[in-house]
Amino acid sequence: MQNYTNLQKLNEFPHGKKESTQYELSARVTELSNQLSPNLKLKNQSSTDPEINNTLQFALLAMEEAEKRIKRQETRIKQLESLSVTDELTQLFNRRGFLQQFQFSLSISRRNKTGGSLMILDFDKFKQVNDTYGHLAGDEVLKNVGIAISTVVRESDIVGRIGGDEFSILMPGASPVTVTKRISQIHSALRKVKFSWNHKNLIIRGSIGRCDYLGHENEQEILNLADTSMYKQKSS
Repeated sequence: MQNYTNLQKLNEFPHGKKESTQYELSARVTELSNQLSPNLKLKNQSSTDPEINNTLQFALLAMEEAEKRIKRQETRIKQLESLSVTDELTQLFNRRGFLQQFQFSLSISRRNKTGGSLMILDFDKFKQVNDTYGHLAGDEVLKNVGIAISTVVRESDIVGRIGGDEFSILMPGASPVTVTKRISQIHSALRKVKFSWNHKNLIIRGSIGRCDYLGHENEQEILNLADTSMYKQKSS
């Protein structure tokens, strides 16, 4: 009866506890095994006793099932976490995800006293695309622009869609010269995007503002300066 009670406890392993690991599960089985051992000695039974073997076998099966359940839960949690920071349309970071990455990157810059640059890209006359061709056409433009930007940035750069037609590119550790070159490459990539809708070619252009930071600035200050720079580019 005691063996059955211990097995019940193993099966009652908490379902929603993310931090639970296979080591805790293994500890449960070890505890069960240790509790069975004195019974072996008292009854002078051999290790091949069918009752003992069956009990341990059921315990191991319960442990394996609990491990699988935890792995499924952890996979699901990771999927949900990814969805919360990913833009569904472009598969880039959404505003929340980008700002999280920006905060983390800026904290490293402060610690290491290294700078970088934040760029903000806003489409020119994007509202006309939606008004003339519809929002489906606008969505396709956004997807193509996301792909175009991703092809020219560094692997260490962070790209996100932070608004309707607004993208941000973070370049940690990049020099001003490198950033200037990257902006030119992004403009070139946008010009090369071949996109037609209902047999009409859509021309994609954008204005890019930048803020080169040293690492001691706060994130909102950097965002505001990059945004102001973008609007200056748009009005020029």
